[in-house]
Amino acid sequence: MTNRMVGIEEARKTLGDLANEVRYTGNTITLTRHGKPIAQLTPMETGMTVGTRVTIPDYAVPEDWACTGEITELNDETVVVLLDDGHRQELPVDEAAAITETEGG
Repeated sequence: MTNRMVGIEEARKTLGDLANEVRYTGNTITLTRHGKPIAQLTPMETGMTVGTRVTIPDYAVPEDWACTGEITELNDETVVVLLDDGHRQELPVDEAAAITETEGG
């Protein structure tokens, strides 16, 4: 995850866009005034983040597709996984939460 600095004046004009960026990328945005950090926008904890490795249930993909990959997009309802063979698969968040692999697992 990355941390981007945004001036408070720009943040006032683009707060909705900044909130969406944080929500969908998992990145943190630091708000600044005169170049000095004053606050941060951070994603809510969902147990999953962009970049999390997951195993997809066999029934969710055609037979010849890979069943493992990495979360590339995440929102309240769905998770998009870039499978190891290059395919993309969209799953409901609750289904993806049940299949998330542990780090090093």
